[in-house]
Amino acid sequence: MEYKNLGNTGLKISVLSLGSGFLVNDDRAQHENIKQVIKKAFDSGINFFDTAEMYGYGQSEIALGKAIKELNLPREQLVISTKLFWGPGDGPNDVGLSRKHIIEGTKNSLKRLQLDYVDIIFCHRADLETPVEETCRAFDFLINQGKTFYWGTSEWPVERIMEAHRICDKLGLHHPVVEQPEYSMLNRTKVDKEYLPLFQDHGMGSTVWSPLASGILSGKYNNGIPAGTRFDTSDPMMKMVYESHLGENVREKTIKLLKGLEEIAKELGSTQAQLAYAWVLKNPNVSSCLMGASKTSQVEENVRAVEVAKKITPEILERIEKILDNTPAEHFNFKLWKPFKN
Repeated sequence: MEYKNLGNTGLKISVLSLGSGFLVNDDRAQHENIKQVIKKAFDSGINFFDTAEMYGYGQSEIALGKAIKELNLPREQLVISTKLFWGPGDGPNDVGLSRKHIIEGTKNSLKRLQLDYVDIIFCHRADLETPVEETCRAFDFLINQGKTFYWGTSEWPVERIMEAHRICDKLGLHHPVVEQPEYSMLNRTKVDKEYLPLFQDHGMGSTVWSPLASGILSGKYNNGIPAGTRFDTSDPMMKMVYESHLGENVREKTIKLLKGLEEIAKELGSTQAQLAYAWVLKNPNVSSCLMGASKTSQVEENVRAVEVAKKITPEILERIEKILDNTPAEHFNFKLWKPFKN
């Protein structure tokens, strides 16, 4: 496994990490599987485990904490993050980024995780009803109390993150050091365009999610939509993803793209999923790529993407770009009449 600094911090995290949105703790058999997945990830060199207070209404944090304790994993070798915004309760202050919810939500997350601290806490979404200064002060308090070492954002508008940096500069507070956006071959605009000032001017890192675009890039859908897949559902989010990439008006284009990626994956001796992970890892602004693995075999397969990334030459990257045909448009310099370069 390879490790990178989280942005301009000294914290080193594995370039592949384990997201735990799938973790629940309904029965003993499922818990044993969760333990084996976490153990396989740790034994494979993964040190970064990500969860959130909303996953399973707190059950993901409980399952992760219980597994870490039962496996007796050394806490100092782990980087654990959680995310706050949607709390598992139904009270008026159980959602958002108020000082009250951030501090009480952290206390409750730590209790579920059976930990004294987490390494990173993310703001799971932006709270447009709470002043950014209030949120910044609350995280500065948590860091000073030793409840977390770093804080970050997830899917925040770039202008709101910039505002947080201005406030932290002015007040001498701990800055957000990382953003957690969606990023894949099919979803590129934020990481490859909008967030560039955050990486270049503020040294932020990124821990990206959904590198397989909800499974579309796994190769499963190269020949159409098999029955019984996650898109064969009434879930509104899955329906939205389906229409965006596999709907009637775009399906032919997406299938052609997938077939092109399949050919490159075969040339590299990899699976199509490994190629999708490897492409994400080639981005220097990506600190870590979150994988969702519910089986040890998936961990084993995904970890091989680190080696596949080493095989991706500039020439292969150029071929992939031609296949994708979705490079975000650069900002235009109207003085020089050419794309603007930072």
